[in-house]
Amino acid sequence: MARSNNALVPDSDRYKITESDAWSWPFLIYPMRMGAWKDDSIKYYEIGNPVLWWASALCCCVVYPLQLIYLVLQHRRGTLRWTGDEFRQFWNASKVLWGGWVLHYIPFFLFGRVLYLHHYLPALYFGLLLLAFEIQCVVRWYLPERTMWPVAIAAVAIAGYVFVLFLPFTFGWDRPAKELTHLHAMDSL
Repeated sequence: MARSNNALVPDSDRYKITESDAWSWPFLIYPMRMGAWKDDSIKYYEIGNPVLWWASALCCCVVYPLQLIYLVLQHRRGTLRWTGDEFRQFWNASKVLWGGWVLHYIPFFLFGRVLYLHHYLPALYFGLLLLAFEIQCVVRWYLPERTMWPVAIAAVAIAGYVFVLFLPFTFGWDRPAKELTHLHAMDSL
């Protein structure tokens, strides 16, 4: 299996629109186009929910590592507001989620084979769980208790709205692609 997997190397003479590099996956820089984009064909675009992709990428690549450095520095200075159990609970849950994201994402930088956006989906799963965990932690520790449900409802409403907005890409679009130009958020989308 490893031998056949390593034989799937990119063709350097030819550029394929479906191939992408691992560095571009978390921020959805090059979504994967599926099928032909002629006006009379059904068009699919592996884009998912851009808000969730970008928020989870920001959480995994920036927020969590900086938060961890900040908490370790606070702990060393003796100014950490949490009890030992609170910090241990945070650390045990977050290390599994962030570690799962890292273990499912980093190995693709070492591969010499053809890479596609769908290889990132297992890491995205852990990234979304870490994002939800971080939102819950922020609400629980830094906001009044009565704001928990409004924040949760707002997060679900935003995710639901963006899902409905990008629904034609997920389930297929059988009309001309020009009708989807209002969803143009980046040059690659």
